[in-house]
Amino acid sequence: MLFDRDYKSIANSSEVVYTDKGSRFLAFAYPVKDEQQIKIHLSNLKSEYPDATHHCYVWILNADKSAQRINDDGEPANTAARPILKQINALNLTNILLVVVRYFGGKKLGIPGLIEAYGLAAKQSLAKCEIITKTLMDYFKIETNFENEHIIYNLARKFSATIIETAHTQNVVITLSINGAKNEAFINECKNLATFEYTFLRTE
Repeated sequence: MLFDRDYKSIANSSEVVYTDKGSRFLAFAYPVKDEQQIKIHLSNLKSEYPDATHHCYVWILNADKSAQRINDDGEPANTAARPILKQINALNLTNILLVVVRYFGGKKLGIPGLIEAYGLAAKQSLAKCEIITKTLMDYFKIETNFENEHIIYNLARKFSATIIETAHTQNVVITLSINGAKNEAFINECKNLATFEYTFLRTE
């Protein structure tokens, strides 16, 4: 892979209120895994604050930050979402949605004022979040006969893999996750075991 398997995200959601010249900026940060979660959060905020002047947001997904979207929601270009994005990037975060809901207070803030207000609201929201480092894991399904079930558990211990699920049918089928940096050595050991069938499932 072309990117580090370790990445930073937030462990909890947060909410703060920042005020400037009568305008209220409600900032919400959420840890997210996919666009469906993002849509739910955005929809909920729209329903909870339907009379807000703007719902500006930034979201980033994937360890390599390959999916991103910013939305100024009617504010002058680059005065809302860009300052929010700047705060997220300052902490090198991904798998995050940060929304700043604004209620206009009657006094215009001007371009510099908007940039500062949205940036500070986002920064304060992130300050209330726990920053965590995660590692991309590869998931495998391994099938073998019952006599060799213990070998799978030995492999799991050797490679610090996590057993996700065990199913007993005609054979034993075990689903596990492993640090992707170790998967090549893990696969090579599986290949050397004639009674083993392994299937790569996903990376997340």
